[in-house]
Amino acid sequence: MAVNRAYLGRSFPAAEPYEVTRAAVRAFADAIGDPHPVYHRPEAAREAGHPDLVAPPTFAALVAGNAYWPLLEDPAFGFGTEGTVHLAQRFEYVRPIHAGDTLRAEVTPETLDTQAGRDRVVFRSLLRDARGAPVATVLTTLLAPEAASAP
Repeated sequence: MAVNRAYLGRSFPAAEPYEVTRAAVRAFADAIGDPHPVYHRPEAAREAGHPDLVAPPTFAALVAGNAYWPLLEDPAFGFGTEGTVHLAQRFEYVRPIHAGDTLRAEVTPETLDTQAGRDRVVFRSLLRDARGAPVATVLTTLLAPEAASAP
C-alpha cells in the first residue's frame, strides 16, 4: 500500500502534551550513556544558567515520535510501523528543553519520495511550550516497510 499523499502538508497535533519530568530527562540521559551533570543534577543545571535539568538534545526525538507515531499506525496514511527504518533526524532549537516544560507537538508529513523502491517520508515536528512559544523543530526521515511480495 502506498502512502496517502493527501496527508502531505497537513498538520496533526499530538493528542496529549508531553510533560518533561526530571525522571524522564535522567532516564533518557542514562539510556544514551551521557553522564553530564546538567542532565542529572538540578543544582548543576542551575549553575549553568538553566531553570532545571536540561534534556539532552536528542530528547526532542522522543516528543516528536509521540506526535508522528499515530500517523504511522493510521491505516489511511498507508505507511505502517513493522519494518520501518529510521534514516535521519535533525534538530533545530530555539531554546533547550528543561524538566518542568509542558510541550505540545504538531507534526506535518512534509516530503514524500521513494528510495530503493520504498516510500520515504520526512516529518516536521514543531515543539511548543505551554505558552505556545517555539522550542524546537525536529525533522525525522523514515523509510517505509518493504512491500510484501505477491505469491
